[in-house]
Amino acid sequence: MFDLYLDYIDRWSHGLWLTASMSTLSVLIGFLVALPIGFVRSRAKGPLAWLAIAYVNLFRGMPLLVLMFLVYYGFGQFSSELRAMGLWWFFRDAYFCGMLALILNTSAYQAEIIRGSLNTISTSVIETNAALNLTRWTAFRRVLLPIAFAKALPPLGNEYILMVKATSLLAIITVFDLMGEARTIFSETLDLGVYYVAAIHYLVLVLAIEWTLRRVEARFKWMA
Repeated sequence: MFDLYLDYIDRWSHGLWLTASMSTLSVLIGFLVALPIGFVRSRAKGPLAWLAIAYVNLFRGMPLLVLMFLVYYGFGQFSSELRAMGLWWFFRDAYFCGMLALILNTSAYQAEIIRGSLNTISTSVIETNAALNLTRWTAFRRVLLPIAFAKALPPLGNEYILMVKATSLLAIITVFDLMGEARTIFSETLDLGVYYVAAIHYLVLVLAIEWTLRRVEARFKWMA
C-alpha cells in the first residue's frame, strides 16, 4: 500500500489539495451567504422571512448529489441562453458547478446554525445594547455577531468536517478531488488498497481540521 502511495504521490497530493481547498472555500463563502439568511430567520418577519425559510428548506431538503446533478447537468440544457448571458464559462466547468452546489448546501445548514446561536443570546444583552443607544447595525456587528459566532463555532466546525467528506461526491461529476483521483488510480491498478490510502488521507485531513478548530474554539470560548 505504501508503494501505491509513492507511485501516485503527485496525484494524491493534487486530490488532497483540491478536497481541502474546495471544502474550505465552500464553507467560507457559504458562511457569508448564510449570515444574512440566518439573521433574517432569527429577527425578521413577513416576505423576507418566508424567502429565507424557503431557501433553507429547499437546500437542506435536497440531497447534495441531486443538487450537483441539477447544477452540472441541468444548467447544461440552457447552454445557448447562458452563452448569451456570458455565464457559460462557469456552468460548463465541473469544478465551478461542484463548488456552487457545495455552497448552496452548506449555506442552508450554516444559516440554521447562525439562527440558533442568535436565538440563544439572552435578552439582557439586547436590553444592554438598547440602554447604550446602539443602532441595530452597530449592536449586531459589535456585540451580537461575535457572541453568536462564538456559540456557533462547534456546530460550524462539524459542518466543515461534513463538507470535507461531502466533497467525495464531486468525483461523480468528474472533479478530480481526493476521491476522483482514487477512482482513477483504481481503474488503472484494480487494487482495492487505493481506497485505504484515500481513507487515510481523509482521516489525516479531518484530524488536522479538528486540531485547528479546538484552538480557535478555545480563543473564543470566553465570549460564548
